[in-house]
Amino acid sequence: MKKYIPITVLGVIVIIGAVFRFTGLNWDDNAHLHPDERFLTMVATGIEWPKTIAEYFDTGHSPLNPQNRGFSFFVYGTYPIYLTKFVASLIRKDTYDGITLVGRALSGIADLLTIVTVFLIARYLASLDTRLSKLAPYAGLLAAFCYAVMVLPIQLSHFFTVDPYVTLFMTIGIWRIIRQKFDAMTGCMLALAVGAKASAALILPLVAVAFVIAVPWTQTSSSADKRRQHLLIDAVICAVSFFLTLRIVYPYLFTGWTVNPLVVGNWRQLASFDSPTTTFPPGLQWITVQPMQPILDLFVWGMGIPMGIVSTIAVIAAGYRAIQKKSRNSPALIILAWIVVLETYQAVQFAKPMRYFWPIYPAFAVLIGITLSSFLQSTPLRLFRYLVAVFLCISFVVWPIAYLHIYTTPTTRIAANTWIYTHIPKHATITWESWDDPLPFPRNGFSPSDYHTPPLPVFDPDSLDKWNKITDTLSRADYLILSSNRGYGAMGRVRNRYPQTYRYYQDLFSGSLGFTLVAQFTSRPFIPVPYVTTCITIPGFSYGFLADPLTPCGKTGITIRDDGADETFTVYDHPKVLIFKKTATADYSALLGK
Repeated sequence: MKKYIPITVLGVIVIIGAVFRFTGLNWDDNAHLHPDERFLTMVATGIEWPKTIAEYFDTGHSPLNPQNRGFSFFVYGTYPIYLTKFVASLIRKDTYDGITLVGRALSGIADLLTIVTVFLIARYLASLDTRLSKLAPYAGLLAAFCYAVMVLPIQLSHFFTVDPYVTLFMTIGIWRIIRQKFDAMTGCMLALAVGAKASAALILPLVAVAFVIAVPWTQTSSSADKRRQHLLIDAVICAVSFFLTLRIVYPYLFTGWTVNPLVVGNWRQLASFDSPTTTFPPGLQWITVQPMQPILDLFVWGMGIPMGIVSTIAVIAAGYRAIQKKSRNSPALIILAWIVVLETYQAVQFAKPMRYFWPIYPAFAVLIGITLSSFLQSTPLRLFRYLVAVFLCISFVVWPIAYLHIYTTPTTRIAANTWIYTHIPKHATITWESWDDPLPFPRNGFSPSDYHTPPLPVFDPDSLDKWNKITDTLSRADYLILSSNRGYGAMGRVRNRYPQTYRYYQDLFSGSLGFTLVAQFTSRPFIPVPYVTTCITIPGFSYGFLADPLTPCGKTGITIRDDGADETFTVYDHPKVLIFKKTATADYSALLGK
């Protein structure tokens, strides 16, 4: 019976992971508040199944090609959309609302498979260590548990995007190459990663290096000759299967057997936004971000501080063990190399959203599992071992439990939308910030058309024309709504480039513009604790600091203020919404520089 215990425990861990990933799956109540989801849902509902296989591969005419259905700018892989549409059709959810929920469910399922893969990797690596071989299943279970309760994978599994597939198949690819399996299956897995998102090709150089290391180039025995032959044949098969699989799952990357120039053009257009000189609104927030900041985001928000500390120790310990062994063939080196390569590459890029680092979370979980099992195995007192294990598991699970509060309470924009229709009279003028999600949106028979809703072009470069438009709109507005910290958060980081806009936000929040904050909606990680009212602010994070004095915490329990985290961590599922009402006239000439 003992051999079934690890499988049973793994099943429990997967169930725990499922609870975290599927709780509040319809977190925005079909309001479609995630912009990437909205786009993918529009694509999924706009494409149609081709009538023949030949039509499927006909890039210029296939109705399944987004670029043939009005989506000329499309930079994602395609098969996650096709899979979602196919499943939605099977269960009769092929609607605008239904496809989003099916896509979110499939994201969660993909990440549950990643949990299992993490278990397999950690168990295998531990089995190679003579000291840990007997504890290999438990190393795998610890790793799987750690990944199951990491907050960033939990959050991103609630979204219909391509990223869960990238992480899953990259992790399976790592699982294959650490066992030196350079075969057709490995080629397929790597193609499924790249076919979901082209940036997953970052893993291919690592695969090549792992292959070069695996080949016994200098050995002269007959067994070494056979090993070289097998590996070289496998490499050819792997490369062919990679290309053929990619041709099938990402058909419109190609025109015939060459790369589609329209796709390349889209990539170049996307790359043009990634520059410190950009004026593209979503890119402004990254202009002054230093390489270390996303790494702090990863350890603090993505994992939680306790696990972040342990993961750092685990990386150092894994590096030390690899140096001790003095073996270039150590599979653990591949895990370490993957962490270093992706973390370094993404940290020095212009845009550094937390989701770009997701593919290395499984690797961190693997190293944590091995390090903890090694520590527990070397600790002589059994009771002490159990106490340490329980303490660590509790410390790891506190952060995801706190974060789950976001999915068990109304989303801030939904709550704000209801407040608007309830408290703001019809025909009032409500202004909102362009490039952010506008409020109000249609809901339960109510319509934004009941109001005048001119936008504020706050993201435009500072100019007299911009401020003429803004002052004119403010003079006519009855209410001003900031549906997230996108505007003032970015301007707080680029105040030297947008000095007037920065001063505008300072004046708005101080009340100098004649607008008074009448409602605010926040949803933060929270743990209910009776008779305790504590708001924890973690230093070192300042995104959106301009509005900090406006948003105190008064809820009974322990609240973690994540307002200063990377914008992409809060803006999709729990943005801070601020509603201002004009209560006095003001002189806007200062905004015009007069």
